[in-house]
Amino acid sequence: MTMSVRVLVSSCLLCLCGGVQAAQQIAMVLPRQVRNTEAAFQNYLRNRGVEAEYTILPYSGKPQDAPALVGKLRSLKPDLIYTWGEPTTLAIAGPAATPRPQDYIRDTPIVFAEVADAVASKLVKNLDRPGRNLSGVSHVAPLLAQMRALRSYSEFRKLGYITNPRDPLSLAVRRDLERIAAQSGFELIDEVVPLDALGQPDVRLLRQTIARIAARGSDFLYIGPGALLSFTLREVVTAAALDAKLPTFCATENASGAPPRCLFGLLPNSPNAGRLAAYKAAQILVDRKPIASLPIESLDRFTLFINMPVALALEKYPPLELLDAAELIGARPEPARER
Repeated sequence: MTMSVRVLVSSCLLCLCGGVQAAQQIAMVLPRQVRNTEAAFQNYLRNRGVEAEYTILPYSGKPQDAPALVGKLRSLKPDLIYTWGEPTTLAIAGPAATPRPQDYIRDTPIVFAEVADAVASKLVKNLDRPGRNLSGVSHVAPLLAQMRALRSYSEFRKLGYITNPRDPLSLAVRRDLERIAAQSGFELIDEVVPLDALGQPDVRLLRQTIARIAARGSDFLYIGPGALLSFTLREVVTAAALDAKLPTFCATENASGAPPRCLFGLLPNSPNAGRLAAYKAAQILVDRKPIASLPIESLDRFTLFINMPVALALEKYPPLELLDAAELIGARPEPARER
């Protein structure tokens, strides 16, 4: 038997015994560039022994582009779809209750990373048992924990918030803030995202809205997890707040921007979100667990950050005990000590 025949026979035997398996096809739908969340997702699956080929599909965030994106996914026929963020996940999976399920992917497992509240976003009705082709990771710290973190920086009497009435998550956060404000004894200074004649967010008026929140005596502006203000317009919001001498607290890392201008925040660990999403993907691809029964889980560790250049610009310095617990952005390294 020649060498080529032996290799062929061995390959056939491996195929019959299940020794050679085709790589899993995973589509990653992103509204931004690949980041450490996706790297952690891929590394986790690699360490689990999952051989996968990844196709990156960008999403503009515009609803009118969603049908074409769904069409591409149907042509690809991946084994699993990874999505990042609420708008992208909604564009692919659609709401749990929709009169047009045919417009969305309902027959392929979808695992999302970093969706703040899947119930408020109407992706699912129950976090413990999603009951559909969808599971993933909630990445935002509980609102009460965020308020406690904010008070550790400075006591406040008035907290500013900008509601996006088109975003169910933003509306849910406002309701929760109103409840916490009543219980904790602070006043919620609430404004609404201003719109132009075409019904789009008006950036010029948004700056005026933030200045008005500052003029009404707000001690902080809370930038919650809603995608419009914490992601799409994060630079506008944080820059306008800084111009108005209004300190900002951010619930997600996106709101800190690049360069970051948010003063303070309680942020998720994005690689941990990627690893937890990958754990769920492995349950589906390796353990063959039905996705409809996989709970949507929250991260249990978060990082305090303080933006020192912003603190200096606002002359709002953190307490010394907080400096030991927080990650400092833009802090000058201590000079080396002589030995």
